[in-house]
Amino acid sequence: MGEFWHNAKKVIILALPIMLGSAGQNIIALTDSLFLYRYDENDFAAVGFASVFYLVIAAIAFGFSKGGQILIARKYGEKSIDFVKKYFWATIIFEAAIGLVVFVLLFFFAREILNLFINSEIILQKSLDFLKYRALGIPFSYIGLGLVAFYLGISKPRFIFIDTIVLAVANFVLCYALVFGKFGFAEMGIAGAGLASSIAEAIAFVVFIGLMIFDRDIKIYNLLKIPKIEIQWVKTIIRLSTPILLQSMIGIGSWFIFFSLIEKFGEHNLAISNLLRVVYLVLSIPCWGFGTAINSIVSNTIGKGKERRVLKQVFHSSIVSLVFTSVFAIPTLLFANVILEPLLGKADSSLFQDSIVYLHLLFPIILLYSVSTVFFNGVSGTGETIKCLQIQFISSLFYLGITYVSTIYPIELGLYVAWASELVYWSIQLVMSYLVLKSGSWNFIKF
Repeated sequence: MGEFWHNAKKVIILALPIMLGSAGQNIIALTDSLFLYRYDENDFAAVGFASVFYLVIAAIAFGFSKGGQILIARKYGEKSIDFVKKYFWATIIFEAAIGLVVFVLLFFFAREILNLFINSEIILQKSLDFLKYRALGIPFSYIGLGLVAFYLGISKPRFIFIDTIVLAVANFVLCYALVFGKFGFAEMGIAGAGLASSIAEAIAFVVFIGLMIFDRDIKIYNLLKIPKIEIQWVKTIIRLSTPILLQSMIGIGSWFIFFSLIEKFGEHNLAISNLLRVVYLVLSIPCWGFGTAINSIVSNTIGKGKERRVLKQVFHSSIVSLVFTSVFAIPTLLFANVILEPLLGKADSSLFQDSIVYLHLLFPIILLYSVSTVFFNGVSGTGETIKCLQIQFISSLFYLGITYVSTIYPIELGLYVAWASELVYWSIQLVMSYLVLKSGSWNFIKF
């Protein structure tokens, strides 16, 4: 029991600030959706689709930053200050270069890409209106995730928490002003949400840099002196991060394809699914926090040569994640009419009422997710990124297969079956991740 409380305390201390910090893009997507929910149903439906598409784009940065985080955490555990600095700068420079390429592709070719997935001309045009401005935030998002990777790697996430608060507040105020046309600004609707999010990311980025400049704890790394970047460092990041990148893109990309399939049910069902996504994003914040925390904890533990502790750390952390998530999920989802309707209800409450049965389905999904994501990230923390990719691919294949069948063979419960496929997805990830961790035979990459 003493070991459990030790591991629980460790993961809670690290996870609490990460719960917000690691979910920055989710918080932005949540804020955009909440404002557009009260603005227009078609805008609300479109932003759900466009936001998930943008998350696929952000997954590229997330994959490489997570690789950098694992490398930094391993070297931090080994007390190798010089290599912490080297991998920090290699991550930042690589993120900046990739971010520039992605920005150009999204800014100039968004229509051609989205045309492959969207049938409705209304949803297509509104998605393009959103992404035209949302793309401006990509450089800040990519480099910002590199900064986050550094602080997560050295297990000092307090600035991530502060900066995410700045991001959330800035996005909230700007969304209110630009979506509805307040404080003298023009009413922009969904385009205003995209512009607000990009400006908020720029503000948060500047604040983060300021916090780092005055952070005495990191002066030991002498980060202001840029080392000569050796191609081997970048190769190491690419070698470790590429499977994580592919795994992230498959995971979030599956959600994007899921929404593109749901769009075939019509705008109203797409709006219902976006409402579910909003609730999902809120309730998944603890899951993100504990999943990201165990990633650093496992890598740091291995760096200290204490591999035998890994499985227990993951198991204990999954229990804590389940308890934290349950505290929020039980009242929110089982009593949705009481808790959520005052927040999400409108004069026309048909959208919310049609969503109730699916909100109840989210309850077992989110609880299974809270455990599964900790085990999955535990595997990632060991450096077994190839196995993570394999697990992600197999679970996504079943997930999308069930969703696809529910759309090509229309049945009365088609949307319900599509969302229930999440249970299969997280169950496969949990079982396969547990088997990898239990084996103890991990392929330790030499960093």
